[in-house]
Amino acid sequence: MIERFCALILVLFMASVFPASAETSFMRYTSDYFGTVSMLRLYETEGAQETWTAVKGLLEEIDRAVSVSDENSDIARFNRLKAGESVPVSALTADVFRCALEAYELTGGLYDPTVYPLVDLWGFSPRFNTGAYRVALPYDRPLKDGHPMPPEAAHIEALLPLVGLKGVELAETENSCLLIKHTPSVSVDGVTIEAQLDLGGIAKGYACDRVRELLLSRGYTEGYFICGDSSMTFLGGREGKPYQVTAGKPRATENAGTEYARFSVENGSLATSSDAAHAYDADGVHWCHLIDPRTGWPINRPDENGVQAGIASVTLVGEQAALLDALGTAVCVMGPDGALCFLTGRQERMVMALWQSGWANYEVVTNMPEGSLELPDPAYQPIK
Repeated sequence: MIERFCALILVLFMASVFPASAETSFMRYTSDYFGTVSMLRLYETEGAQETWTAVKGLLEEIDRAVSVSDENSDIARFNRLKAGESVPVSALTADVFRCALEAYELTGGLYDPTVYPLVDLWGFSPRFNTGAYRVALPYDRPLKDGHPMPPEAAHIEALLPLVGLKGVELAETENSCLLIKHTPSVSVDGVTIEAQLDLGGIAKGYACDRVRELLLSRGYTEGYFICGDSSMTFLGGREGKPYQVTAGKPRATENAGTEYARFSVENGSLATSSDAAHAYDADGVHWCHLIDPRTGWPINRPDENGVQAGIASVTLVGEQAALLDALGTAVCVMGPDGALCFLTGRQERMVMALWQSGWANYEVVTNMPEGSLELPDPAYQPIK
């Protein structure tokens, strides 16, 4: 049964577990991959350091294959292709692409990693995030308060034909994998722009899945791995108890504390997507990095009266972290009604925050088992 709660929004997650002594817990962090922090915690410490080294090697391999900012990665080399050209890619890159294609088909194209030119247009690509931005393309704008102002509608329409994962083909033989770019280029103010691909929206979840496989293959039964603030995977619970996951408040409330919700996860994965991370406000409008591939606009675009409304964040709990990553993005694009219709009958558990500009509170929709979701902030109250 779906329950509704009046709440302020959830977005960022931090995992916490029942206390363990230093002698029985191995924990390591790294910020070297995916532009974010990854963390491994194990409660069976024998061979843990060697396992951590293997985990970092795996993260490096994935990041090196699919990074859009590393000019030598498979995806960066694909993005430089012209229509009709192809590039050989690793088996790993091919596997990530297959995961993306599966999610694309499952969501009717609402998860689509070829929106990358529009992500860049709106100011959410690495060249903006790393401080390397320079006005170079015909649609580039000067920065204001550290971000560009929204683009012209004509530039959105000009880039929209580049969107569509069906324009990218994975050709495989016994000994090689090729990515082929079929999508025709477009011209923007006389400058040719090619179709581009960004698998970053699924890569962290894919990394969680691969790390989970590695841990299980080495006999670990207790522990968890976190990749960024959006993707996590958990082995069996510590001493038979599930892991307690807390949802942080990304937008302040009048109440003390940083948490808005708590729930339990055991032997599964978690992913969250949100309009609060990687976002900016311009002239009173909130714009985020989640682009609707049908329109080229960020989700929760203002209506004709200037009102913004829709899904502020969604968290999914299930088995395959890569799929959860992609489904989270697609669910945000679907909007509340479409998301509930899509998720009905599926096995994933979800917590979904809805918002509207001008609201003092937010609604949260969940299909978590009754009594399993705790709302510690009194601003979050159930609607009966």
